[in-house]
Amino acid sequence: MARLQVGVETGCIAPLWVERMSCRLAQLSGVDSLLLPDHYVGFVPRALWKPEYTPAAKMIPSTDAYFDPFVMMGAMAARYRRVRIGTGVTEAFRRHPVTLAQAFVTVDHLTKGRAILGIGNGERENTDPYGMPFVRRVGRLEEALAIIRKLWESRGEPVTFEGPNYRLRDALFTTPMYKGEAPKIWLAAHAPRMLGLAGRFADGWYPTQKMTPADYRQRLGMIRAAAAEAGRPVDRFEPAMQVQVAIGASRDTVLEQLIRVKPVGAMALLIPGAAWKQHGLRHPLGETFEGFADIIPNAIPPAAIEEAGRLVTKELLGSAIFAGSVDEIVAELKPLVDVGMRHVVMWNIGPLATGGGAGDLVRQTQLIRRLRKLQANGAAA
Repeated sequence: MARLQVGVETGCIAPLWVERMSCRLAQLSGVDSLLLPDHYVGFVPRALWKPEYTPAAKMIPSTDAYFDPFVMMGAMAARYRRVRIGTGVTEAFRRHPVTLAQAFVTVDHLTKGRAILGIGNGERENTDPYGMPFVRRVGRLEEALAIIRKLWESRGEPVTFEGPNYRLRDALFTTPMYKGEAPKIWLAAHAPRMLGLAGRFADGWYPTQKMTPADYRQRLGMIRAAAAEAGRPVDRFEPAMQVQVAIGASRDTVLEQLIRVKPVGAMALLIPGAAWKQHGLRHPLGETFEGFADIIPNAIPPAAIEEAGRLVTKELLGSAIFAGSVDEIVAELKPLVDVGMRHVVMWNIGPLATGGGAGDLVRQTQLIRRLRKLQANGAAA
């Protein structure tokens, strides 16, 4: 039996010293991976990111001041010689698939085979405001994945591809794979068509929405079925998950602290309308609202933000994040490991309420080390 792999989703945000410190402390805690978001802007409206609303604003002046993750990965490859490094996640709207193919082969050489191309179908906040139509999301991703695989498998022979979004004509890709193996692709997938793409093209699954163990098992089964149909082996496939965590004295205490913080009310808008409905609530942006992928935070009507802050409950927030003591979070994650999860990547949102002091760092380190003791027993293999 192999142990659970544990990673951290970094901020990839200014100031640089905070990013460097966070990555260094995560490495010292024993993480297996450091994944970086690929954003132009953040999930909290600018009007709410102030020290009087969240103590985290004293250390991070803006949630929109992102660094380029591709440049950062090069710097990280030189600093961190053991951990896996990648995106959590990028997309094919702002970066051409040939650029992605080249960049991650480069990172794979720099890290000696530890690169992870985490990719999804994009988010409206990173496209619409910058003049990129947010359309054909899954179709564009499917073409991008096909092109990346064709280039990596071409062995320097010309590649031709004809699609609605991309066209290649005798395109050459002669950069060698590190030790003859391509970088790993992790796909952020939730819906059936996306899960099918994970089975056909990916080496790992990287969902970012909280789900029950039964849902995780079912969706992983859909991925495995798609892989089998495509004739791809699944013995080395890596089921993972990004989890938002908030660590404290107890689940009730942590959730109570968070719902009092104004930015958290706005972040509750990222939870899909269907989830609000399950808790007897109506999403301020409508019952059919899809959630984080379809939102532009700085364009949200102030009335919707205020309404979300009034309506958000501990139960609603708890349905989207893993909150509580180290013991409680480990206990909530273990059933997911039992049904097949092999790699968990944490995004710690607790500092929104606490400010990210020494206590937060100690608790995160304790959680990382406890999770690394869990055994991935192959229950869903």
